[in-house]
Amino acid sequence: MTFYYEEGEVPALKEVTLQFEKGLIYSIIGPNGAGKSTLLRLLNGLIPHFYQGEMKGKVLVDGIDTREATVAQLARKVGLVFQNPEHMFFSETVFDEVAFGPKSLGYSQDEVNRLVRSSLEIVGLWELRNRSPWSLSGGEKKRLSIASVLAMNTDYLAIDEPTIGQDHVSQMNLISLFRRIRDGGRSVIVVTHDLEWLEDLKPDVVILMVNGSIVKVGELDMLLDVRLLARNKMFPPIAAIVKYLVGEK
Repeated sequence: MTFYYEEGEVPALKEVTLQFEKGLIYSIIGPNGAGKSTLLRLLNGLIPHFYQGEMKGKVLVDGIDTREATVAQLARKVGLVFQNPEHMFFSETVFDEVAFGPKSLGYSQDEVNRLVRSSLEIVGLWELRNRSPWSLSGGEKKRLSIASVLAMNTDYLAIDEPTIGQDHVSQMNLISLFRRIRDGGRSVIVVTHDLEWLEDLKPDVVILMVNGSIVKVGELDMLLDVRLLARNKMFPPIAAIVKYLVGEK
């Protein structure tokens, strides 16, 4: 897949070939401008349905060509959580916020209720279902935004920079949450610059992007490759730097 944004002279993505499987945690890393967020927009159909440009190649989600499906249809497959969870809120209660997605997809009221409860229980917010979304803490708001996506019965959760604005406890809660989602048979696709946190998350697959291209696809040990990360303008985790310096001696 190659993609140019409208009026863009340089491709945002260049000859990218990837395959995501269910039941895994994927992490996408790379410096600013690497194409990470663009890749997420391709997965759930925001490109080409909202962001215009030139696409060369295909994006298939469980065999469905994203150019031939609506965003509503793709929302049943891939859910995208943005950096700022408050940009996703517009309902009076936590319950109604999570219910909006499945309602808009045409689920029955009984099914909506089941999906809302299940999603809020997964993220640990069921007891706060009658609260206003705006009254929640930063960590709770992030988990609410995730629940809103899970309630649409998606197979893939894509989330952009989940640790931004989160304290240490909230970051650790996200790790537990993502593992529960994976263990339930769904996939989590995380874009992040936070390699220290990523080392704790222990994703199954690490994808390094630079200038719109895939540089390397590997496992967690990529985060210990100081030379690889530094060469591609990424600051390695402290543990990797220490190990490298000790090895150099």
